[in-house]
Amino acid sequence: MHIAEGIITGSKAVLYSGVGAALVGCGVWRMKKFVAEFPDKRPLLGMGGALIFFISLIPLPAFTGTTSHPCGTPLVGILLGPLIGFALTGVSLLLQAAFFAHGGFGTWGANVVALGFFGCFFGWLAFRVARMMGLPIWAAGFAGGLIGDIMVYAASGLILGTTLALAPNSQYSLAGYLIAIYTAYLPTQIPIALAEMVVTGLALQHAFRQRPEVLRELGIIRPGGETEKSSLQGILLLVALAGLLLFGGSIAEAAGDGRVPAAAGLRSGDGQAVQDAAFMGMDEAVNEKLAEAAGKPARDPYINTEAMGDLWNMMLLGAGGICGFVVGRWWHLLWGKPQLKIED
Repeated sequence: MHIAEGIITGSKAVLYSGVGAALVGCGVWRMKKFVAEFPDKRPLLGMGGALIFFISLIPLPAFTGTTSHPCGTPLVGILLGPLIGFALTGVSLLLQAAFFAHGGFGTWGANVVALGFFGCFFGWLAFRVARMMGLPIWAAGFAGGLIGDIMVYAASGLILGTTLALAPNSQYSLAGYLIAIYTAYLPTQIPIALAEMVVTGLALQHAFRQRPEVLRELGIIRPGGETEKSSLQGILLLVALAGLLLFGGSIAEAAGDGRVPAAAGLRSGDGQAVQDAAFMGMDEAVNEKLAEAAGKPARDPYINTEAMGDLWNMMLLGAGGICGFVVGRWWHLLWGKPQLKIED
């Protein structure tokens, strides 16, 4: 999901940065209202930021031989609202670009749009629509996690494809780039999206069981409680899975007909490229290779900690420890039993 430094430059970088800054500004405004309205819930903002920062930084290996990232933004968007999610995403991406060689300062705005807006907003929207249709909270969480994750990568592909279609040495049309990018993304990201779907649904269900009063206070569930329509729930899940399979089937059919351009050398016919890309991130294996061919090569990060080996590993472990402490310290606010106050 991270578009690297140097791929988006000039006026496009300025435009995306402006949009990203506007989204973060809206989020900061909403955070101030949140703190004023729920002063005892301020730690949730830190938890949300820690979740987005670390979840979107973790590289998960896939059976394709590459790695990719879950998002975390659908869950945070559902819990705290999409606007707050925008701000937390902006801060997380800034830290990742500065210290972890993920993304970049010039592409920060584009990454905020993809991970923040599309992840938080569409995850939140899917959850709300599912709840309005009468689905239980876990099923609505499934919908929010799955759709939010897929929309992040759909947006990243669209931003990247549009940029490369207008590049000096563009290899394909916009449609050709989109097919190439999504064909490469699909096998790796679908299992991760399904995992994020399950985690989001279970996290919301556990919060509902442990702290329903907090979810009501935040407006996630209605004061009246749960409503269910089991038949509708089953139909919705079947339709979603069928649509997912049909989409994947259409892409595979297009690839088999030879209508899909070589997706960054990851198609099975290019064995050397597949070997070279083994366990590379999708950012490098797809985004950067396509960008280089189009005359928009990625630049090394200003602080390239990823090339420092053990230092990067140490920083990643340190960041994980800090994020784990933040989430664990205030876990009880959402997923633990209410703490009893002992009076003297």
